[in-house]
Amino acid sequence: MKGIRYIISLVCLLAAMGCRSEESSQSQATTIEPGPWSTGVVLAEDITQEGDAERGWHTLLHGNYMSCGIPYKLWENNLSSVIVQGALGVSDDAPKIPGREGRNAQLPYMLNAFTTTDGVEVVNANCLHCHASQFNGELVMGLGNASLDFTSGTGDEAGIPITDELLVTFGLDEAEIGQFRKLTERYAIIAPETVMRTIGNNPAEVLAITLMRHHDRETLAWSNTPLVDDAVVDINGVAIDEPVVTSDPPPWWRAHKKRAMFYNAMARGDHRGSMALATSVCVDTVEEAERVDQLFADIHAYVLSLRAPKYPFAIDESLAVEGQLVFEQTCAGCHGTYSDNEADETYPNLLIPLADIGTDTVVANGGVIHSPHLVEWYNNSFYGQVTPFYPIDPDSGVVGYVAPPLDGIWATGPFLHNGSVPNLMQVLDSTQRTPVWRRTNYDTTAFDEENLGWPWEPLMMRQADAPANIRKTVYDTHYWSQSNGGHTYGDHLTDTERRAVLEYLKTL
Repeated sequence: MKGIRYIISLVCLLAAMGCRSEESSQSQATTIEPGPWSTGVVLAEDITQEGDAERGWHTLLHGNYMSCGIPYKLWENNLSSVIVQGALGVSDDAPKIPGREGRNAQLPYMLNAFTTTDGVEVVNANCLHCHASQFNGELVMGLGNASLDFTSGTGDEAGIPITDELLVTFGLDEAEIGQFRKLTERYAIIAPETVMRTIGNNPAEVLAITLMRHHDRETLAWSNTPLVDDAVVDINGVAIDEPVVTSDPPPWWRAHKKRAMFYNAMARGDHRGSMALATSVCVDTVEEAERVDQLFADIHAYVLSLRAPKYPFAIDESLAVEGQLVFEQTCAGCHGTYSDNEADETYPNLLIPLADIGTDTVVANGGVIHSPHLVEWYNNSFYGQVTPFYPIDPDSGVVGYVAPPLDGIWATGPFLHNGSVPNLMQVLDSTQRTPVWRRTNYDTTAFDEENLGWPWEPLMMRQADAPANIRKTVYDTHYWSQSNGGHTYGDHLTDTERRAVLEYLKTL
């Protein structure tokens, strides 16, 4: 249908321009006028290690890339399974994925059962804990989970006191008890460092920072006490109070178009290194990091094979045609063009300077101003040799954010890189944004088809002043890293034009 809409919109565009020669009409239809994209910097192409996507799917859902876990005996025991669910932040009634084998066939989608390198059968969270989610009641692979509750940190129940004697009564041997202690003790250290303010905020950046601070850069040996300075400073070098970095998990299906990973395009080359770092809770040696790294070659290939889901609700086709015309004049210069035939699509891979995009600066400036010593740590570690970090674009010297592909954008709310805007209507009209708001419904069937986002309401108070029963559903843009400013490019559109663009975005 995209191809049909393109033809119709092209006819409408030519009619609106009046009679011209065929040559001049074709030129006009393919020329992009100056706009915000004019200041963007084209990112250099990555070099990626070849992998097997099918094998990557199997590894993602069965493999040992977490290095340790909670003994499987505790999961299958009815009395202790609640301990495991609390420690891993999962529920046994979560959806399951068809095609999984063995014990994994009966596990929730975000858990893997596997054998550790020292022969212990364990269970642990997999990548889908953050990178799969339900939309309209259906599990969508690669959709960032914007409903996860990290307001108590990761693994917040893992630190509850459980004696070795109790573990023995559950049938655990010495090696299994060692696995339980290793994971839960590390989660107890990580949890306080990864506390988010609002449900849906993801601690990915903070988790990576915590893992770096507790690993020796040369040997990757774990330390219960930090080995790296935790100071986060402002542009004047003054320490920032409560430096919580708020992030929204992006969909995996963008990866096949993008030349750099992360919102600020910091991760270049093959992306295995940053993936492996994110799972290094139990990595203690470079040798183990190398083993995990090779698994991610195939997992990355699987990620690159993913594509966006189809919009599951009705679409006003004639309005979508009008919206495509506005989109291609106003948005395509940054976000690309779309077609039923993937080969006909374009995506410019533009890094937009901070001064132009105007969105919250913290993530872009993280490795430039706030914590440059952590980028240095990473680049001089094993992980940086696989996937180097460049917080400043090495070719242009630009600091900014990548204008992402918009495939399946309708499913990925809340919006902007920090999840500060509840729906796409407000992305197109910054005047509708409010300083404090809350998501009012986490039912994935309660989608706002009109404004493309989740149900929300404005609040006339700060998050800290909100009633305790709703406080963790509140998003307060006054906090560091949580501004909802910037991306004002749609403010000049009429309401009719915005409605048309939203209808077109449903088709992507």
